[in-house]
Amino acid sequence: MAIKNSLTKAAFAEFIATALFVWIGCGSALATNKWGSVTSGGDLLTIAVAFGFAISLLAYSIGHISGGHINPAVSFALLILGEIDAKTMVCYILAQFGGAVSGALILWGCVASLTQACDDYDDPSSVPVCAASAFPGGRDGYGPPFRLGVNSLAPRVELGSGFLIELMGTYLLVFTVCMSAVHKKSSAGNAAPIAIGWAVMTAHIVMVPFTGCGINPARSFGPMAANSIGGVNTWSTGWWIFYVAPFVGAGLAAMTYRLIFAEDGKEDDDVEKELSSPLTEDEESLAASIFNSAFAEDEEEDDKTKERKIPESHREV
Repeated sequence: MAIKNSLTKAAFAEFIATALFVWIGCGSALATNKWGSVTSGGDLLTIAVAFGFAISLLAYSIGHISGGHINPAVSFALLILGEIDAKTMVCYILAQFGGAVSGALILWGCVASLTQACDDYDDPSSVPVCAASAFPGGRDGYGPPFRLGVNSLAPRVELGSGFLIELMGTYLLVFTVCMSAVHKKSSAGNAAPIAIGWAVMTAHIVMVPFTGCGINPARSFGPMAANSIGGVNTWSTGWWIFYVAPFVGAGLAAMTYRLIFAEDGKEDDDVEKELSSPLTEDEESLAASIFNSAFAEDEEEDDKTKERKIPESHREV
């Protein structure tokens, strides 16, 4: 029997979609074998396209169930705009974080065998997956392969720069969501998920070499939690950026939309409300009185016309 509670159903949709998003996006990062040291445009574009297409197809998949947020920052922005209530936001965010961890663990299970043969090499550090997955600090053993595409600041990226990069990427995403999917006059219609996917894709093209492109606290948390389970501490310097900057960027984008661009849609809603609002009892009585008076005058005029009309039998031949 299908779940009948709409909020529960929507939360499950967000859980599943976020799990699939992490599996697809971070999986593409592992597939390139270049995560953290992207050296070619092809690798970068592969990762960006995977993340962008994943958001687009998953938004189409669950949009009619939950709205297709798949990102706590998006849910937060829609709360600011009054599109959802606080209870819904909390349920969505919990589902998104849980889904991200599940997706990361599933991805780990899919690629766990990549490091099993590392000890068979004379120099494991010469093998990319072994070098990228070895426990830090000289400890023996290996963690999740390629750290499951975890977000981290590049060596020469300072905290302030990383924060601003993540803020701007999230701003781009949420601004696109507001203008294409929320605005009443948007011409995107059913194509809104495509525009949103493009926003994610372009953000990754710019940001992957610097921060790995988080712009989604759940996406960042999933691989970090899975690495912690695997014995690897990825909560390094600047980890908090991936949980603060997206919410700040989302809030700024939501306020930009609300203060500048949402006015036209609001005016249209007000006009529509005025045109469709029911009449009060006094207005109905007045309208009925005017109608009855006009109808009575028409009947009186018709009666006078009939009185003036000469009967057919009295006409002269």
